Amino acid sequence: MTVLLKLLYAGAVATLIVLFVAFGIRTVYGPPEMPEFPQFSKGSFQPFPTNPNDPPTPEQLEYQEAQERYQEASRLYEDDLKRYHSVVLGLCTLFGVLSVAGGIVLKPRFDALRLGLVGGGLFTLIYGVVQAEGDFDGLGEAAVFGIAGIGLVVILAAGYRWLDEREG
Repeated sequence: MTVLLKLLYAGAVATLIVLFVAFGIRTVYGPPEMPEFPQFSKGSFQPFPTNPNDPPTPEQLEYQEAQERYQEASRLYEDDLKRYHSVVLGLCTLFGVLSVAGGIVLKPRFDALRLGLVGGGLFTLIYGVVQAEGDFDGLGEAAVFGIAGIGLVVILAAGYRWLDEREG
């Protein structure tokens, strides 16, 4: 029963770490808002002239201008979304690595807490990668490689330093 309770406690800690980081990021630095598609409800409105030789009506010109504004807003939104994803990945990596390193550093008597911190850090890293979606090209492969490399070095160093002491 004690082992089950410790595993449940570790699972709760891991889950709450991920939720804390995820909702903390969204609270402090929310995602950009998607632009709204322009709405035209003028009955049987034709957005483009039916005859190419006819000049566009004022409504059609307004529609075309609205479309151009929407396309520009969409392009800016995509740029902002890539930036948002890179920030989320960076913050998740930072908090994930710190959580894993904290779990490694704790004394063995806190095994359930250690397991929760390591699990929470791992799932926070996964959350960051999932949030970055397909924007790795926008982030730059070298940046993602660098972030992962630094995280790996920190975790390996913490594990080498503190886990080695516990075995003896």
